[in-house]
Amino acid sequence: MALELQRYGRNKSTLVNKTYIDSGEYRNKFDKITDDKDVNRVLYAKAKEMLKHRSGTMLEDMYWIDGKTGEVIASALNEQTERQITYTSAILNKIANKENLIVIHNHPGSMPPSIADFNSAYVHDYSVGLVSCHDGTVYAYWSRQRVPDKLYEIYTKEFIDKGFSEKEAQLGALNEIKKNYDIDFWEV
Repeated sequence: MALELQRYGRNKSTLVNKTYIDSGEYRNKFDKITDDKDVNRVLYAKAKEMLKHRSGTMLEDMYWIDGKTGEVIASALNEQTERQITYTSAILNKIANKENLIVIHNHPGSMPPSIADFNSAYVHDYSVGLVSCHDGTVYAYWSRQRVPDKLYEIYTKEFIDKGFSEKEAQLGALNEIKKNYDIDFWEV
């Protein structure tokens, strides 16, 4: 009975391969995110913590990290709304006027950064954002300009209408947007 209760509510498509995220191959993805190996080590550790914590769920965790010291400035680890992070007043106060902030969060659906991720990076002036996907993919991104949500939706729909998968459509939309907006992203 205990095993059945433990399995109830788990989403098999969002289960994390814990062996892979503990591997040197996965750790190496974080080696060149910054020029400071200690900061990179913190980013890797927090990515692993989030992925293990949220494995099998559609929930996200987020950390705000000082890009110079590796200090965790704030975290959101108790989110209850699927695929969403709530910026509480406590978090906003902690990250206000901080320079060189790196934000890292997980994406249970293993999708690239969303347009909301880019716009949040712009609004809060993050140096870089990282998305740790449940399939082991890691994306880095930044934004120096707000992007209209509707534009992203239009591009994504156009790619889906052409037969692309949801992930391919999102990647295609982001590649189109970065031609005319001051954003960038890449797989680490």
